[in-house]
Amino acid sequence: MNSAENNSTTNSVTGTTSSATLTLNPTDQIEKAYLYWAGSGDGDFEVNLNSDTINPDRTFAFTRTFGFDTYTYFSAFKDVTSIIQNTGNGNYTLSNLDISPFEALHLQRRTNFAGWAILIIYKNDALPINQINVYDGLVGVPIELSITLDSFNVIDNNNSKIGFLAWEGDSALATEQFRFNNEQLSNSLNPSNNVFNGTNSFTGSNMLYNMDLDVYDIQDYIEIGNTPPIISLRSSVDFVMINTVVTKLNYQLPDATVNINSVENQCNSRTIVVNYTISNLNCTNPLPAQTPISIYSNGQLLQTIATNSEIPINGSISSQITLVIPNSISDTFEIKFVVDDIGNGTGIVIELNETNNSISQSTTLWLSPQFNILPDWNRCVSSYSPEVFDLTNYITAVRVNPNDTVQFFTSYNDAVTNTNPITNFANFTTSSPQTTIFIRIDNAHCYSITSLKIFLRLYPTYNAIPNSNICRINENTAFDFTPYVLLTPTNPSDNIHFFSSLQDANNNTNPILNSSNYQPDITPKSIYIRLDNEFCYSITSFVIDYYEVPKYNPLSNMVSCNEGFNKATFNLTLYEPIVKQNPADTVTFYENYDNASNAVGTILDPSLYVATTPKEIFIRIDNENCFSITSFLLTTRNCPPTVYNYISANNDTYNDILTIDGLYDIFLDFKIEIYNRWGRLIWIGNQNTDKWTGQVKDGIGSENAPDGTYFYLLFLNDIDYPEPLKGFLYLNH
Repeated sequence: MNSAENNSTTNSVTGTTSSATLTLNPTDQIEKAYLYWAGSGDGDFEVNLNSDTINPDRTFAFTRTFGFDTYTYFSAFKDVTSIIQNTGNGNYTLSNLDISPFEALHLQRRTNFAGWAILIIYKNDALPINQINVYDGLVGVPIELSITLDSFNVIDNNNSKIGFLAWEGDSALATEQFRFNNEQLSNSLNPSNNVFNGTNSFTGSNMLYNMDLDVYDIQDYIEIGNTPPIISLRSSVDFVMINTVVTKLNYQLPDATVNINSVENQCNSRTIVVNYTISNLNCTNPLPAQTPISIYSNGQLLQTIATNSEIPINGSISSQITLVIPNSISDTFEIKFVVDDIGNGTGIVIELNETNNSISQSTTLWLSPQFNILPDWNRCVSSYSPEVFDLTNYITAVRVNPNDTVQFFTSYNDAVTNTNPITNFANFTTSSPQTTIFIRIDNAHCYSITSLKIFLRLYPTYNAIPNSNICRINENTAFDFTPYVLLTPTNPSDNIHFFSSLQDANNNTNPILNSSNYQPDITPKSIYIRLDNEFCYSITSFVIDYYEVPKYNPLSNMVSCNEGFNKATFNLTLYEPIVKQNPADTVTFYENYDNASNAVGTILDPSLYVATTPKEIFIRIDNENCFSITSFLLTTRNCPPTVYNYISANNDTYNDILTIDGLYDIFLDFKIEIYNRWGRLIWIGNQNTDKWTGQVKDGIGSENAPDGTYFYLLFLNDIDYPEPLKGFLYLNH
């Protein structure tokens, strides 16, 4: 908007309006349009572009001081893409850009200016692909200025250019040096010592006055892969401000991408087949043949291959590769394809985009489903008749993954071919002693087959056991079940145990350990017999009870008269009604305990039993079921002798001698004295003398005592008879 250079006049040369014409080819397509306006002072941030009022998206400011004066400068930015796209070619007028409040101050230093420019980025399919970078801000010189252009990606330096929008430079002041990567720039309009001289490289004009729109070739000053370049400006006198820098770099390159189309698996195999596509899309050059492709699994390099032919622009090549996944890699893994990678992350092809060369996909090897091994199903039965089995619970029991499906089959071939499954598996019926059910477990891709064996096992059989009753001899009388171990099972190999409750028998807990000496807590009591074979058990029972043994009365010793040498005759039957308490019981007598226990050798005539005493007699008392045994002692006593007091001593064998029963061999120390009527002792006898025959042993007179009455004294010398027995005798010859 300056009508002349401000450095050559003392008058104001800055207006508020100017116009420019946009002329693009019909095939040019506007992508972006950026409006910049600038001037001296604090800034005017509302202007008009044709009929549109413009307020900036961003603003920039720069300040410098001379003496006591401060000089400010501004620039503003507005994205006007939609306005330019809608308007197209034609005349554009920027108006109402007013710096007059600050012009008098800036005129002192000859830095009064105002101006505008529109930066247009357009596309044309006939042009090569270029990378356009736009850098903006507001920085000033003198004395020296350096700017680093970040995000500067050099992939091809052919026909590379750099352009500038700068303010306030004066053509008359040839005091600048402008460098790119330390290389001094210049062209036909911009000498190397005066590059900011009010020229326009696009139109060839040199009458911009305090504004520069310049473009320079830089292809000789950059190389592929360069770090961000540095532009530097030095000016000893001329004051220059840089507002916008634009770079153009060639982008005639391929762009390799890769896609995994599908992964083919086989059950229980670590070999996979990957179908993939290498593409060269959104590019500007073909992708050369032998571009490397590296394949990784969980970061481990598996294989490196290469494209067989060139891939044209927007072209693709699909292929297939078979890979073996190492055992060191888990069943679920990431498969990664990287195009333009020689196997260590290094590429050999320069591309438009070096960050889109890989594709990853999570892959899981196809494995047959895991399953739990099922124990045999044993069912105890009485016979091999049809039995119903519910297989439903085995669906959950067999599978490890709850998402797997489970089916049942009666043959292995049906399970493999997945035909003829058991449909009514909740009511599967069999009468066979052994049946095999084949179980097929399917996941999304594979299957496994296991089996369940069903056995019909026969219960142990047993013989009927009668109830057991024993005679309670005393409080410690016990039952002995030992014989039942052999009597009960029909199979001798079956195990047998005794229990005092049905629950314990079913649970096989708390068996009776002292089966040979069992004392029940109550009677009658049921005893349960559990018979076990390898798989099943049966339970039978019998009742035990006590028979009461006959009760009896205690007996005293039976005493009878000594018949000589402690021999006597006894009537044992006298004790029969005495000993028994129940009149219905029977009583028998025995000479020893064993005979009484075994009921043998009974005393045949207990009413006239002769025995040498002392002797123990055993009595067996029997009721209907039991017997008791008691005993008593046979003893004798010396009974008073019986003296027969008539003697007929005439040798007719009748009463020829003095007879005294119960004396001889009984009172072994007796003495008998016989006196006549006058008290004269005529005879003395004892155990060792003959019996008196009516004679006078030591008397006077006749040898035979005369007939008549005589008296006797019988001294028994027995503790029971301290006094002699007295009596008379009558003697007759």
